[in-house]
Amino acid sequence: MGPRPSAGIIDDIEREDDKKGFEPEDLTAFHQFVADGDRRAADAGRQARRTLAEMTVVGQRR
Repeated sequence: MGPRPSAGIIDDIEREDDKKGFEPEDLTAFHQFVADGDRRAADAGRQARRTLAEMTVVGQRR
């Protein structure tokens, strides 16, 4: 018997799929998630944070 394979056809398929990027359904769900966050922030009289600096403690204004 030869050596056991360390990766199979499933790994190859997943790798190829990952190279294609996000699926349209994934992008739609992400955009809906962002829109929901924007809507909730606006309802609270705030604006959603968009940059890393705004998301860190240093970037928060109190």
